Amino acid sequence: MSVRKRVALAATGLLLGGGLLAGPLASASVAAPASSIAAQSYIDGSGSKVTDDWGDEGQLSTTSHSHSNATGLWQVILWADGAKESNGTKFDYSDIDCKFGPNTKAATKSWQAGEGLTKDGIVGTKTFGRADDYLDNQGNGVVTYHGWDHDVWLKRVGGKYEVRIHAAKGYKVAYYNTITAC
Repeated sequence: MSVRKRVALAATGLLLGGGLLAGPLASASVAAPASSIAAQSYIDGSGSKVTDDWGDEGQLSTTSHSHSNATGLWQVILWADGAKESNGTKFDYSDIDCKFGPNTKAATKSWQAGEGLTKDGIVGTKTFGRADDYLDNQGNGVVTYHGWDHDVWLKRVGGKYEVRIHAAKGYKVAYYNTITAC
């Protein structure tokens, strides 16, 4: 993906968030609070605007939902952006295992540093919220994450995000407490 497209998406997200753009996108529904998302047990999204889908999500870390499809979705984001592991290499596709271990924590810190966020290695509302700035609604339930190194296609069906990690397993709902995608 070009830097220009990623910067344009981020700028549009800032303008929408600040209420500076008018029209149908500016009147999109407000996302539910994080406490209700955690009760749903999956990464949630609805409405035509996708750049506000993840800012209210639950937490992912080595101690919170550390073995889940939601963690797998986050690892796909790390891969798409080429986040750096603790040894300085890029987070590889083979690193996607739906387990939030030391490698994922180090890559998350790298991603957070690149986005100007606190480097705590925890994917909370600010980290998820920054990531959703790079989502693009393609229509028909398809959402693209525009990463620095790769674009990733996700699905949003019935308000639930789905991720495909292994082609043979197909798309799986990004549940916080289930591993079926890896």
